[in-house]
Amino acid sequence: QLAKEQHIQSENYTIFNILSKGEIECSNSLEDECDTEIPGQALIYRPARQHIYSVLLESGKGGAYPLVKEWFVYFGNPLQQPELIQPVQPSMPGGTPNLKTLWFAKGPDVEKQRYSTFLACFHLQDRMEELQALEAPVAAFCCLLAYLMMQVSSLSLEDLNAFVALILCLKGKSAAQLAGLQLAQVDSRGVHLGAVFVRGLTTLLMANSACGFPFRMDDLMPWEVFDGKLFQEKYQQSHRRCSLEELLEGN
Repeated sequence: QLAKEQHIQSENYTIFNILSKGEIECSNSLEDECDTEIPGQALIYRPARQHIYSVLLESGKGGAYPLVKEWFVYFGNPLQQPELIQPVQPSMPGGTPNLKTLWFAKGPDVEKQRYSTFLACFHLQDRMEELQALEAPVAAFCCLLAYLMMQVSSLSLEDLNAFVALILCLKGKSAAQLAGLQLAQVDSRGVHLGAVFVRGLTTLLMANSACGFPFRMDDLMPWEVFDGKLFQEKYQQSHRRCSLEELLEGN
């Protein structure tokens, strides 16, 4: 009932469909089929989604979870039938808290449980102290970036520096400054990486909804942490081996 109310008010992301139908879909993507070094977004974020499913769905006798039907587009998947995906419990001491605790209980201990369960969905439960020390949008950004670095073996130090420079430089720029950014050219791999990252934000939103909102949803919105043109600029600077001072605009 709560998931339905939040769904109607656009306060959660995909949770109601998973709970009511055991189904989730994402039928569009922006990917370069020729870039085989970067897996499909659907595949990159599947391990995180499997953890989120296990938070949402109770296991039955013998510890088996109900399967979730995924309609996720990626190269080679014709989308003629759903893939049946097994929920996987994240690694947490004592297991994941139940949904009633995460959604309805109150108090500092529960807030900590929400945050640690959220991090566990991305294999980052051991990084709680460092992430909690950051502003919420930056912590969420770093959570997603760390997950990507673990999942995509082809990401380089230059890619990492471009993402970090983006989040550090974005806050000081007005909408007019961002709109006025001029790019001499656009790198297709940079566009692909930016799209992968923005798709990851939807996975953060889903995990946040499932774990009882350890973050405000506003802090996870794309415009808080990402700008396509600024990322292109930082990506190209980083791959040209610009100095860190130039990359960070002297900050």
